[in-house]
Amino acid sequence: MRINFENQIAAPVATVWTFVDDDTKIPLWITESVDISYPDGQERAKPVGTRFRQTLKEGGREKTYDGRITAYEPERLLGVRLSDGSFGVDLTYKLSPSSQGTRLDYTADISLQSFFTKLLGFLFKSLTVSIMQRHMANLKRVAEQEAANV
Repeated sequence: MRINFENQIAAPVATVWTFVDDDTKIPLWITESVDISYPDGQERAKPVGTRFRQTLKEGGREKTYDGRITAYEPERLLGVRLSDGSFGVDLTYKLSPSSQGTRLDYTADISLQSFFTKLLGFLFKSLTVSIMQRHMANLKRVAEQEAANV
C-alpha cells in the first residue's frame, strides 16, 4: 500500500529539514513519538544504514519499532524503514525549494507480512491516512511557526 502527500510549507528548506532530521523536534509534529535511540550509536557523517529504535504511543500503550536510515541527503532527502515483524513501512521525505518556501513530498510504502495484517491494513487504511495527514499538518504548522519567529 502506498500513501503520498505533497505539502507546501511557508518556511525555508533548512527550517523544515530541522524538524525532519532532529530527533528532539520530531515529537513536536509526531505527537505519538516517545523516544528514538541508536543501539549501535548515531553516525551523523554517514547516516545511511544507521539502525535506530523508535517508540511510539499507540492507543494508550507504547510500541517500539526497529528502524534503519535508508537515504540521506542533508536538506533534501531522508528515507527510513520502520518494522516490527508483522509489517514494514518505508518513509521518504523529499524537500525542495518552492515559491512558498518548501515543497515536501512524502511517501509511505507499507508492506504487510501476513493475511491478518493485510486484512487490518485494508480495514484501517483510512485511519492510517488520517494519522499521516495529521503528522504532515503538524509539520507544516511547527515549521511555519518557527520561520515566523526568526
